[in-house]
Amino acid sequence: MKDINQFQAVLFDLDGTITNPQEGIINSIIYAAHKFGFTDNNLKGELNFFIGPPLLHSFMKRYHVNKDKAYEMIKEFRVYYAKQGIFECYLYKGIEESIQYLHQNEIFLSLATSKPVGFANQLLVHFGLDKYFSFTAGALMDGQRTDKKEVIQFALDNIPGFEKEKILMIGDREFDIKGGKYHGLKTAWAKWGFGSEAEISPLNPEFIYSSASEMIL
Repeated sequence: MKDINQFQAVLFDLDGTITNPQEGIINSIIYAAHKFGFTDNNLKGELNFFIGPPLLHSFMKRYHVNKDKAYEMIKEFRVYYAKQGIFECYLYKGIEESIQYLHQNEIFLSLATSKPVGFANQLLVHFGLDKYFSFTAGALMDGQRTDKKEVIQFALDNIPGFEKEKILMIGDREFDIKGGKYHGLKTAWAKWGFGSEAEISPLNPEFIYSSASEMIL
């Protein structure tokens, strides 16, 4: 029996788990940074830490700006992202087949992402995955509900009342694992994403998948 078959619901992170959004997110960051006079690039991958966590904290950390300035940078980020960055991404190998398998086996699927709900749903439609997902839990455009614990709580409040041990949270970053454990859910590390061994190992996720296809092997 496949490990994942024991669950009644699976909550999926989006960036770094279903899609590799690196190109679009990095281009959007650089666009916003340049608008505010920062010369930046991603030659050494130093901007990859933006992928996954809430943008507010990442902009504050990277550019040493206050919250108000970070919100202004996020607005510029979204100018580029909404126009073209959103589609500068691709599905990870095997993820569509795995999602389809879960859906066919009547496992309830929901997104649990720090990306704004509108963008998340747009991507599901773009890649033809919307038919598999019953709910999208995500952030609001005004900066609310970006913390993964809040996102997961919103998902739990809006999906059927499954027993928590029958719900799996899968994601690639520490915020996904911490958020799932905070709510008493089982967790899985999507190792193909942007999280590192040093970041994830101390959190002891119940499952570690090296590839999207491994979820259903």
